[in-house]
Amino acid sequence: MCRKSLLRIPPSLRSLLMLLLLQLLSPSVFSLPSQAPASPGAADFNAGMAHMRAGNPDRAERSFERAIEKEPRNGTYHLWLGNAVGQQAQNASVVRQPFMARRIRNSFERAVALDPNLLDARDGLIQFYLAAPSVMGGDVNKAREQQAEIAKRDVVRGHIAAANIAWHGRDTVATERALRAAVAAAPDSAAPVLSLGARQYNWGRPADAFATYEGFLRRHPQNIPVRYQYGRLAALTGENLTTAERHLRGILAVEEWPPNNFSPSKAAAHARLGDVLRRQGKRDEARAAYNTALGLDANLQLAKDGLRALN
Repeated sequence: MCRKSLLRIPPSLRSLLMLLLLQLLSPSVFSLPSQAPASPGAADFNAGMAHMRAGNPDRAERSFERAIEKEPRNGTYHLWLGNAVGQQAQNASVVRQPFMARRIRNSFERAVALDPNLLDARDGLIQFYLAAPSVMGGDVNKAREQQAEIAKRDVVRGHIAAANIAWHGRDTVATERALRAAVAAAPDSAAPVLSLGARQYNWGRPADAFATYEGFLRRHPQNIPVRYQYGRLAALTGENLTTAERHLRGILAVEEWPPNNFSPSKAAAHARLGDVLRRQGKRDEARAAYNTALGLDANLQLAKDGLRALN
């Protein structure tokens, strides 16, 4: 296909492609594992993971490709090649996006073929099949097939996948039912609680979202991801600000927390604290929080926007 014909991609298709490429980076897909055990491609894979953590997906892509050359039947390597391409696709040109989307899909499909228990790859395929147009392989029935396979292996993730498919069909009742089933199946897991709270806020029900987070925090008062999301929700709504400030200061008092696919960075937590303080009229404290965030991450847009709002 020539460059000229690619530039005639309809706007609706371009928006679908961008949605797809952003969804492939959702927390359920983009989680950072520990280093791979010693094997022929392990050194390259571990180098790729280091590049991903440093925010260099282009370098990570090359490292994962080298790992695959040495171990072509390692599904995890193919999964992370897809993730690396997906992260780059966020800022890719319209010309490159269709090719990158196809490569992401192929990487995830290969990962699942090699290791049927790679649920992150199955999650990635669900997002692809839901977001991509049919001419590029989108197919809700294929998404349902992947959800059924996930449910066989992990009940909670199966419910969450079912919720994503229901939401794609704009069925809010089925979406909430699936997420509540996930919460009931794993009451000590933050993942379904975070998903349910986010949906409730997006549906214009912030009070329900607060209640969802509060119910979990009564059982797990020190949970960092849920405390952070409580603070984020307060910053967005202007409600429950005193409690939110307590939660955000509480997690920032923790010297270090292990990275995972739900925990915020220290910089983000400082920036959200700045939002909550600004909402309360504590301008000097808010400015200090934003500046601390930028000291940790000079490119954090959240903190930059907060300082701009103060001014």
